[in-house]
Amino acid sequence: LKPNEGIPYYFDEEDVLKIFSVCSNIKHLAMLQTLFYGCLRSSELCKLDDIDLNLETKTLRLRETKSNRDGIAYISDECADTLRTYLKIRPPITIDDRTPLFYTDHANRWHRNDIHRMFVNYKKKANIRKPGGVHVFSRHSPATIMIANGCDIRIVKEVLRHKDIKTTLRYAHVADHTKRERYDEYLKL
Repeated sequence: LKPNEGIPYYFDEEDVLKIFSVCSNIKHLAMLQTLFYGCLRSSELCKLDDIDLNLETKTLRLRETKSNRDGIAYISDECADTLRTYLKIRPPITIDDRTPLFYTDHANRWHRNDIHRMFVNYKKKANIRKPGGVHVFSRHSPATIMIANGCDIRIVKEVLRHKDIKTTLRYAHVADHTKRERYDEYLKL
């Protein structure tokens, strides 16, 4: 097998909920939920400013993404509630004339490597031994869960903000139980 052609990794619903449940730091929980529900890359989370968050429409405006395009990401009700709680206790600060949504305890913007380390720490705390880092958590896993729940691949492509659906197909792992359910549902004589 060539690289990336093996059995893909992703975190299922139970894994994601375990990670959220072991996170007692409201800022970290807000960050992890924003990553997951927004289907964000770590670098996209690091660039978010207060003005990019719209809690009424439950959207995030993304600037200068991986493909150098701006985009919109959605967040869930749960994520919006966590962000409201976080914003009530977080004092806004200015870094380079911008107000970051998330900043470190030392008043710096987060770096994607720091996000990865934070995620790995909570994954260990949740006793999840599956391979995969923050990218698997925030990109592969939501795509896989959406498809398992019946979402059209074209919608997943748009949610992940891919230019080409072939890219989305690499992320869209079909869980074994979903394959079995669809097999039983559609292969009938």
